[in-house]
Amino acid sequence: MAEDKKQQNFISLNTALKLIKFDTDFQMQEILAGRPTDKHTFVLYSLPGVGKTQGIRQMVGDPQHICVIDINAEFGGSLAMPISHVDEKSQTAQVLHALNASIRKLKEHAIKDPTTPHFLFLDEFNRGDEFMKQTIMQLLLENRLPGNSLPANVFVIGAGNTAENIFSDEEVVENDVNELDTATRDRINPLFIQLEPKEWLDWAYANEVAPEVVDFIGSKSYNEQRQLLYQPSKSADGTGATPRSWTRLSSFLADPAIKNDPVLLRAAVFSMIGNDCGEQFLTYLTTGDSLDIFALLEKPDQAQFTSLSTGRKMAFFSSALRPVEQDLESEAQRGYAQIFLDYLQTNDQTAIARFMHTQVETGVLQQRYPQTNLYLRKDPRFMQLVMEMSVNNV
Repeated sequence: MAEDKKQQNFISLNTALKLIKFDTDFQMQEILAGRPTDKHTFVLYSLPGVGKTQGIRQMVGDPQHICVIDINAEFGGSLAMPISHVDEKSQTAQVLHALNASIRKLKEHAIKDPTTPHFLFLDEFNRGDEFMKQTIMQLLLENRLPGNSLPANVFVIGAGNTAENIFSDEEVVENDVNELDTATRDRINPLFIQLEPKEWLDWAYANEVAPEVVDFIGSKSYNEQRQLLYQPSKSADGTGATPRSWTRLSSFLADPAIKNDPVLLRAAVFSMIGNDCGEQFLTYLTTGDSLDIFALLEKPDQAQFTSLSTGRKMAFFSSALRPVEQDLESEAQRGYAQIFLDYLQTNDQTAIARFMHTQVETGVLQQRYPQTNLYLRKDPRFMQLVMEMSVNNV
């Protein structure tokens, strides 16, 4: 197994998405120019819960340009269900194929907007039953379904788990998948996605994952981060930790009734990330070492802020934006925006650079926190940071 793992070309999710985006844009140019093209069919393989579906959605942007189908949840053949039909005039029997409603909607939109790429994303593509296997292969290899061809500007992407565990050192991980034959594997472009903690943390900073989560994970070493973000269950019916489960844990932490009740909190944490990660996280929460966003906003303390680790500064910058925005929208403002701006003058260039990248450069600050964005941009100190970011990106 170790030898097999060395033979895989592991890449990050961001690298995979860039490859798909650049290749799709090029293929669309060829299609619009009327030149024959052999579209590539990419299949993303990774551990569960690393963000493949979310990443594809963000790459596409417009929800009308993507259709996500969870093959594992579909009944056999239901992507294009055969329906018997008798022509009344000729009394001839025919078999028509009723297209899945979501795919039909994508197809119709792609026909109306032929210059824009559209995506059919088949999640868990190799977990469908045997009746669906042929349908999936036809989609991946020929860009069509029984009785229904897809427009040239619809690109099919697959995602799933490998038949063997090549992503971690766990000895036994049973992946109940339909293995691809040699001919099929030769016609797809497999991309093997390795979990990269920095990429997940940058995503978490930009998507309001709970400050306790990003602080707890962000303050660890690289190897510790990987072990925390993905820790498989040690039993068939147990709970493990994945990037997805850490993200979902935020909803529990946002509920004071759960967060302030030790029994409920323990149950919630264990249900999301399992016993091992859960014990570590609960220790962090209950030892008084957790990051208090509101304490730093209500009683500014530059010395205390300066003493924070880079990960903690980043957790503060990303998690404080929501209360800062809410304060600016309220009639009785408490000055959170000015305090936040003062903290941005830290000498920790790594924390500043990651804040500017995840919140400003990506447009998150302008889109989600418009009042905060306007306030900060009125200050020359912040605009200096923006200018430095632009210079560094040249």
